[in-house]
Amino acid sequence: MHSACLPDGKVITATSYDECLHGSLLSCIDKSCGVPVIFVQGTKDIIPHFKTSGKGASVHHKTCGFFRKLTFEETVSKVSEYQNSLRAYGIREFVVRLNLNSIDPDYEIRTLERTPKEVEEKEKEELESDALKEETASPKSIGSLRSIKKLFSTVEPDLLASIIVTVKGIRVPISELIRFYEHAHKALWDDKTLDVSYFIHGTVEKVVRRDKVWFINFHTTDNCFFSLVIFDRHFKHFTLKDNELIGKSILAYGYLKKNTYTKDKQATEMVIKSNKYIEFL
Repeated sequence: MHSACLPDGKVITATSYDECLHGSLLSCIDKSCGVPVIFVQGTKDIIPHFKTSGKGASVHHKTCGFFRKLTFEETVSKVSEYQNSLRAYGIREFVVRLNLNSIDPDYEIRTLERTPKEVEEKEKEELESDALKEETASPKSIGSLRSIKKLFSTVEPDLLASIIVTVKGIRVPISELIRFYEHAHKALWDDKTLDVSYFIHGTVEKVVRRDKVWFINFHTTDNCFFSLVIFDRHFKHFTLKDNELIGKSILAYGYLKKNTYTKDKQATEMVIKSNKYIEFL
């Protein structure tokens, strides 16, 4: 844990904790837990952090985000919960850039124009988990869905909750950009989304392939019909077979769009262009 609650409910990070100033009465930031935690001084190999003692009342509850290793989907949910708490108390924000142009086949020519040195420098800027634990002079970047999957599969949820993404000049908490497909659908139809691309996750139910367009459908409910769409000009960039998709939990990236041609139900579409727009979870 990189954050803890003080007795007055304020949140403090381990890097800014001072026992003389803040006292020693600390608790877990997870609202479903709130058990006592202790501060662990950092060393040259370990950064400062908080943890439970593992004795008596100082054991995380089963519903706590720190009780066990979370799935990708559980981490997304907890990050959203923690981000609201942490931002309310002005906790350090780790600003990253979102730039996924490199996965877009329509930007391929621009990518090839880079020199090998420029490509290497861009790769070095990619956000890694260790960067979140340090003070950095310049923003890192997120350039692939694989980066998102790695971060949300390996980094503690309270650390992820410090990430603010800049996209198209807008600063957005990362938890608002990554949503379960049903939640993204509802936000779109309630006109509560931004004019930016989103990451959505869910399980593929079926794939429909027509001459000019392919549809990858998530599970349909009474209130939600959600499809990933690939148009014929991008067929050559999307080589995944039906059996590689159906029943699989995936993360996808793109703009959310209302399908207003479907009169009997609300339908949402997200256009994707290649295999790189999907990451298996």
